[in-house]
Amino acid sequence: MPITPLKTKFGKLIRDYLRSAEIRQNDLAARLQISGSAVSQMLHGKIVPNQQQLNVICELLQLDRAQAFELQSMLSCIRTGAENMRSPFNEVMFALRCQRGLTHQQLANLSGIPASHLQVFENCFEAVPTLDEASKLAPILGCTPAALLQSAGVGGLSRTAIDKLTAAGELADEEVCEAVGTYHAERQIPLLDLVDLEGYDGSSLTAFAQQRAGKVLDLGTRDLPEETIAVTASGRDLAIGLPGHVQLFVAEKRPAGYRELDLCRTEDGKFVLQETRRNSVKEFRLAGTRKPNTSPAIWKLPVLEMVIRPTKPGAREKK
Repeated sequence: MPITPLKTKFGKLIRDYLRSAEIRQNDLAARLQISGSAVSQMLHGKIVPNQQQLNVICELLQLDRAQAFELQSMLSCIRTGAENMRSPFNEVMFALRCQRGLTHQQLANLSGIPASHLQVFENCFEAVPTLDEASKLAPILGCTPAALLQSAGVGGLSRTAIDKLTAAGELADEEVCEAVGTYHAERQIPLLDLVDLEGYDGSSLTAFAQQRAGKVLDLGTRDLPEETIAVTASGRDLAIGLPGHVQLFVAEKRPAGYRELDLCRTEDGKFVLQETRRNSVKEFRLAGTRKPNTSPAIWKLPVLEMVIRPTKPGAREKK
Protein backbone atom coordinates (compact mmCIF):
# COMPACT_ATOMS: atom_id res chain seq x y z
CA MET A 1 0.00 0.00 0.00
CA PRO A 2 1.43 3.41 -0.96
CA ILE A 3 2.04 6.13 1.61
CA THR A 4 -0.85 8.60 1.69
CA PRO A 5 -1.39 11.82 3.69
CA LEU A 6 -3.99 10.04 5.83
CA LYS A 7 -1.60 7.16 6.61
CA THR A 8 1.12 9.67 7.46
CA LYS A 9 -1.24 11.54 9.79
CA PHE A 10 -2.41 8.24 11.34
CA GLY A 11 1.16 7.16 12.08
CA LYS A 12 2.15 10.57 13.43
CA LEU A 13 -0.86 10.62 15.74
CA ILE A 14 0.17 7.31 17.29
CA ARG A 15 3.76 8.57 17.52
CA ASP A 16 2.60 11.67 19.39
CA TYR A 17 0.53 9.56 21.78
CA LEU A 18 3.58 7.38 22.46
CA ARG A 19 5.67 10.44 23.29
CA SER A 20 3.01 11.89 25.56
CA ALA A 21 2.71 8.57 27.42
CA GLU A 22 6.54 8.21 27.49
CA ILE A 23 6.30 4.75 25.94
CA ARG A 24 9.17 3.59 23.74
CA GLN A 25 8.72 2.10 20.28
CA ASN A 26 10.41 -1.10 21.48
CA ASP A 27 7.81 -1.43 24.24
CA LEU A 28 5.04 -1.14 21.66
CA ALA A 29 6.78 -3.70 19.43
CA ALA A 30 6.99 -6.15 22.34
CA ARG A 31 3.32 -5.65 23.18
CA LEU A 32 2.27 -6.18 19.55
CA GLN A 33 4.74 -9.06 19.16
CA ILE A 34 6.24 -7.55 16.02
CA SER A 35 9.68 -6.19 15.15
CA GLY A 36 10.88 -2.71 15.99
CA SER A 37 11.28 -2.11 12.25
CA ALA A 38 7.59 -2.89 11.69
CA VAL A 39 6.60 -0.39 14.40
CA SER A 40 8.83 2.26 12.80
CA GLN A 41 7.15 1.69 9.43
CA MET A 42 3.73 1.95 11.11
CA LEU A 43 4.61 5.28 12.76
CA HIS A 44 5.83 6.71 9.44
CA GLY A 45 2.78 5.74 7.40
CA LYS A 46 4.34 2.88 5.44
CA ILE A 47 2.09 0.20 6.94
CA VAL A 48 -0.98 0.24 9.18
CA PRO A 49 -1.97 -2.08 12.05
CA ASN A 50 -4.81 -4.54 11.84
CA GLN A 51 -7.88 -4.14 14.04
CA GLN A 52 -6.56 -6.37 16.81
CA GLN A 53 -3.24 -4.51 16.90
CA LEU A 54 -5.04 -1.15 17.04
CA ASN A 55 -7.06 -2.37 20.02
CA VAL A 56 -3.81 -3.25 21.79
CA ILE A 57 -2.34 0.17 20.94
CA CYS A 58 -5.37 1.99 22.37
CA GLU A 59 -5.23 -0.11 25.53
CA LEU A 60 -1.48 0.39 25.98
CA LEU A 61 -1.74 4.16 25.51
CA GLN A 62 -4.86 4.34 27.72
CA LEU A 63 -6.64 6.51 25.14
CA ASP A 64 -10.06 7.93 25.94
CA ARG A 65 -13.10 7.05 23.84
CA ALA A 66 -12.82 10.06 21.54
CA GLN A 67 -9.14 9.38 20.79
CA ALA A 68 -9.84 5.68 20.14
CA PHE A 69 -12.79 6.52 17.86
CA GLU A 70 -10.57 8.87 15.87
CA LEU A 71 -7.92 6.20 15.27
CA GLN A 72 -10.60 3.59 14.46
CA SER A 73 -12.19 5.90 11.89
CA MET A 74 -8.87 6.78 10.29
CA LEU A 75 -8.01 3.08 9.98
CA SER A 76 -11.40 2.35 8.38
CA CYS A 77 -10.90 5.20 5.90
CA ILE A 78 -7.41 3.98 5.03
CA ARG A 79 -8.57 0.44 4.40
CA THR A 80 -11.62 1.46 2.34
CA GLY A 81 -9.96 4.37 0.55
CA ALA A 82 -12.88 6.63 1.55
CA GLU A 83 -11.27 9.50 3.45
CA ASN A 84 -14.59 11.25 4.09
CA MET A 85 -16.63 8.19 5.07
CA ARG A 86 -19.52 9.10 7.38
CA SER A 87 -21.93 6.87 9.29
CA PRO A 88 -25.72 7.38 9.63
CA PHE A 89 -25.04 8.52 13.21
CA ASN A 90 -22.55 11.13 11.95
CA GLU A 91 -25.17 12.46 9.53
CA VAL A 92 -27.98 12.52 12.12
CA MET A 93 -25.86 14.38 14.68
CA PHE A 94 -24.72 16.96 12.11
CA ALA A 95 -28.22 17.53 10.68
CA LEU A 96 -29.98 17.87 14.05
CA ARG A 97 -27.35 20.25 15.43
CA CYS A 98 -27.48 22.47 12.34
CA GLN A 99 -31.31 22.50 12.35
CA ARG A 100 -31.17 24.05 15.81
CA GLY A 101 -28.41 26.50 14.89
CA LEU A 102 -26.07 25.23 17.60
CA THR A 103 -22.28 25.32 17.49
CA HIS A 104 -20.31 22.45 18.98
CA GLN A 105 -19.48 24.62 21.96
CA GLN A 106 -23.11 25.62 22.55
CA LEU A 107 -24.20 21.99 22.40
CA ALA A 108 -21.38 21.12 24.78
CA ASN A 109 -22.55 23.78 27.24
CA LEU A 110 -26.11 22.43 27.16
CA SER A 111 -25.31 18.72 27.28
CA GLY A 112 -22.20 18.60 29.45
CA ILE A 113 -20.42 16.55 26.76
CA PRO A 114 -17.05 18.02 25.66
CA ALA A 115 -17.07 19.75 22.28
CA SER A 116 -14.18 17.52 21.18
CA HIS A 117 -16.40 14.45 21.66
CA LEU A 118 -19.25 16.08 19.75
CA GLN A 119 -16.93 16.69 16.80
CA VAL A 120 -15.95 13.02 16.90
CA PHE A 121 -19.66 12.08 16.88
CA GLU A 122 -20.08 14.02 13.61
CA ASN A 123 -16.86 13.06 11.83
CA CYS A 124 -15.61 9.66 12.99
CA PHE A 125 -17.23 6.70 11.27
CA GLU A 126 -16.70 4.37 14.23
CA ALA A 127 -18.15 6.72 16.87
CA VAL A 128 -20.95 5.32 19.05
CA PRO A 129 -22.59 7.18 21.94
CA THR A 130 -23.20 5.66 25.34
CA LEU A 131 -26.73 5.43 26.73
CA ASP A 132 -25.94 8.34 29.08
CA GLU A 133 -24.63 10.51 26.21
CA ALA A 134 -27.67 9.75 24.04
CA SER A 135 -29.98 10.64 26.94
CA LYS A 136 -28.25 14.02 27.38
CA LEU A 137 -28.20 14.90 23.68
CA ALA A 138 -31.62 13.73 22.50
CA PRO A 139 -33.87 16.27 24.31
CA ILE A 140 -31.68 19.14 23.11
CA LEU A 141 -31.63 17.86 19.52
CA GLY A 142 -35.39 17.18 19.50
CA CYS A 143 -35.32 13.39 19.13
CA THR A 144 -35.38 10.33 21.37
CA PRO A 145 -32.23 8.69 22.79
CA ALA A 146 -33.39 5.46 21.16
CA ALA A 147 -33.31 7.15 17.74
CA LEU A 148 -29.70 8.26 18.25
CA LEU A 149 -28.67 4.80 19.40
CA GLN A 150 -30.42 3.15 16.47
CA SER A 151 -28.70 5.49 13.99
CA ALA A 152 -25.39 4.36 15.52
CA GLY A 153 -26.35 0.70 15.11
CA VAL A 154 -26.85 0.07 18.81
CA GLY A 155 -29.62 -2.46 19.45
CA GLY A 156 -30.68 -5.09 21.92
CA LEU A 157 -32.22 -2.69 24.46
CA SER A 158 -34.38 -4.22 27.16
CA ARG A 159 -38.04 -3.25 27.49
CA THR A 160 -37.23 -1.40 30.72
CA ALA A 161 -34.52 0.63 28.96
CA ILE A 162 -36.80 1.40 26.02
CA ASP A 163 -39.60 2.60 28.34
CA LYS A 164 -37.11 4.78 30.22
CA LEU A 165 -35.74 6.32 27.00
CA THR A 166 -39.22 6.93 25.62
CA ALA A 167 -40.23 8.74 28.78
CA ALA A 168 -37.07 10.85 28.68
CA GLY A 169 -37.79 11.83 25.07
CA GLU A 170 -41.12 13.35 26.05
CA LEU A 171 -39.47 16.14 28.08
CA ALA A 172 -39.82 19.64 26.60
CA ASP A 173 -36.65 21.16 25.13
CA GLU A 174 -36.99 24.21 27.42
CA GLU A 175 -37.06 22.06 30.54
CA VAL A 176 -33.99 20.12 29.51
CA CYS A 177 -32.03 23.23 28.54
CA GLU A 178 -32.89 24.86 31.85
CA ALA A 179 -31.81 21.83 33.80
CA VAL A 180 -28.36 21.52 32.24
CA GLY A 181 -27.73 25.09 31.14
CA THR A 182 -25.45 25.81 34.11
CA TYR A 183 -22.67 23.70 32.57
CA HIS A 184 -19.87 25.77 31.02
CA ALA A 185 -17.03 24.09 29.15
CA GLU A 186 -13.54 25.50 28.90
CA ARG A 187 -12.84 27.66 25.86
CA GLN A 188 -11.62 25.36 23.11
CA ILE A 189 -9.76 26.03 19.86
CA PRO A 190 -9.06 23.82 16.81
CA LEU A 191 -5.93 21.66 17.13
CA LEU A 192 -3.98 20.77 13.97
CA ASP A 193 -0.94 18.60 13.40
CA LEU A 194 1.83 20.32 11.44
CA VAL A 195 1.30 17.84 8.60
CA ASP A 196 -2.26 19.19 8.20
CA LEU A 197 -0.82 22.54 7.11
CA GLU A 198 0.68 20.90 4.02
CA GLY A 199 -2.75 21.50 2.48
CA TYR A 200 -3.00 25.14 3.62
CA ASP A 201 -2.71 27.71 0.80
CA GLY A 202 -2.35 30.87 2.90
CA SER A 203 -6.00 31.94 2.67
CA SER A 204 -8.49 31.84 5.58
CA LEU A 205 -6.87 29.96 8.45
CA THR A 206 -10.12 29.81 10.41
CA ALA A 207 -12.03 28.18 7.55
CA PHE A 208 -9.17 25.76 6.90
CA ALA A 209 -8.99 24.74 10.58
CA GLN A 210 -12.74 24.18 10.78
CA GLN A 211 -12.53 21.79 7.82
CA ARG A 212 -9.36 19.94 8.78
CA ALA A 213 -9.13 19.93 12.58
CA GLY A 214 -10.13 16.60 14.09
CA LYS A 215 -9.25 17.66 17.63
CA VAL A 216 -9.65 20.66 19.91
CA LEU A 217 -7.54 22.05 22.73
CA ASP A 218 -8.76 23.50 26.02
CA LEU A 219 -7.12 26.90 26.49
CA GLY A 220 -7.46 26.80 30.26
CA THR A 221 -6.27 30.11 31.72
CA ARG A 222 -4.62 31.33 28.48
CA ASP A 223 -5.92 34.70 27.33
CA LEU A 224 -5.45 34.52 23.57
CA PRO A 225 -7.35 36.36 20.81
CA GLU A 226 -10.37 34.86 19.10
CA GLU A 227 -9.69 32.66 16.04
CA THR A 228 -6.43 31.39 17.55
CA ILE A 229 -5.42 27.96 16.22
CA ALA A 230 -3.15 25.43 17.97
CA VAL A 231 -0.56 23.46 15.99
CA THR A 232 1.46 20.53 17.31
CA ALA A 233 4.83 19.51 15.90
CA SER A 234 8.13 18.01 16.94
CA GLY A 235 11.38 19.86 17.39
CA ARG A 236 12.71 17.94 14.41
CA ASP A 237 9.77 19.07 12.24
CA LEU A 238 10.69 22.71 12.86
CA ALA A 239 14.47 22.24 13.14
CA ILE A 240 14.70 24.21 16.37
CA GLY A 241 17.72 22.27 17.56
CA LEU A 242 15.95 20.67 20.52
CA PRO A 243 14.28 17.25 20.61
CA GLY A 244 10.79 17.31 21.99
CA HIS A 245 7.22 18.31 21.42
CA VAL A 246 6.28 21.82 20.24
CA GLN A 247 2.89 23.44 20.56
CA LEU A 248 2.27 26.67 18.65
CA PHE A 249 -0.64 29.08 19.01
CA VAL A 250 -1.04 30.88 15.68
CA ALA A 251 -3.44 33.34 14.05
CA GLU A 252 -3.96 35.03 10.68
CA LYS A 253 -3.03 38.46 12.07
CA ARG A 254 -0.65 39.48 14.84
CA PRO A 255 -2.27 41.64 17.56
CA ALA A 256 -0.29 44.53 18.98
CA GLY A 257 2.28 43.64 21.59
CA TYR A 258 3.11 40.14 20.39
CA ARG A 259 6.59 38.92 19.44
CA GLU A 260 7.64 39.08 15.78
CA LEU A 261 7.76 35.31 15.34
CA ASP A 262 6.15 33.50 12.38
CA LEU A 263 5.48 29.95 11.32
CA CYS A 264 6.35 29.79 7.59
CA ARG A 265 6.01 27.32 4.74
CA THR A 266 8.78 27.76 2.18
CA GLU A 267 8.67 27.11 -1.55
CA ASP A 268 10.76 23.97 -1.06
CA GLY A 269 8.02 22.54 1.19
CA LYS A 270 9.70 22.99 4.58
CA PHE A 271 8.20 24.44 7.75
CA VAL A 272 10.38 26.94 9.62
CA LEU A 273 10.08 29.49 12.40
CA GLN A 274 11.31 32.96 11.46
CA GLU A 275 11.96 35.81 13.87
CA THR A 276 12.17 39.47 12.84
CA ARG A 277 14.72 41.56 14.71
CA ARG A 278 15.77 45.11 13.79
CA ASN A 279 14.37 44.82 10.28
CA SER A 280 16.18 41.54 9.60
CA VAL A 281 14.59 38.10 9.43
CA LYS A 282 16.41 35.12 10.92
CA GLU A 283 15.50 31.50 11.35
CA PHE A 284 14.55 30.81 14.94
CA ARG A 285 16.84 28.36 16.78
CA LEU A 286 17.03 27.27 20.41
CA ALA A 287 20.27 25.34 20.17
CA GLY A 288 23.11 24.79 17.74
CA THR A 289 23.63 26.49 14.40
CA ARG A 290 22.47 25.68 10.91
CA LYS A 291 22.60 27.30 7.50
CA PRO A 292 19.46 29.47 7.20
CA ASN A 293 16.76 28.39 4.76
CA THR A 294 16.97 30.80 1.83
CA SER A 295 13.87 29.51 0.05
CA PRO A 296 11.12 32.21 -0.05
CA ALA A 297 8.07 31.75 2.21
CA ILE A 298 4.76 31.10 0.45
CA TRP A 299 2.83 31.98 3.62
CA LYS A 300 3.44 33.15 7.19
CA LEU A 301 1.34 32.76 10.33
CA PRO A 302 2.06 34.89 13.42
CA VAL A 303 3.02 32.77 16.43
CA LEU A 304 1.33 34.22 19.51
CA GLU A 305 2.70 31.69 21.96
CA MET A 306 5.02 28.70 21.79
CA VAL A 307 5.33 25.89 24.34
CA ILE A 308 8.25 23.46 24.10
CA ARG A 309 8.36 20.25 26.10
CA PRO A 310 11.84 18.71 25.73
CA THR A 311 12.18 14.95 25.83
CA LYS A 312 15.39 15.16 27.86
CA PRO A 313 14.69 13.88 31.40
CA GLY A 314 14.55 16.67 33.93
CA ALA A 315 14.28 19.44 31.35
CA ARG A 316 11.75 22.11 32.21
CA GLU A 317 8.97 23.42 29.98
CA LYS A 318 9.93 26.59 28.09
CA LYS A 319 7.60 29.34 26.92
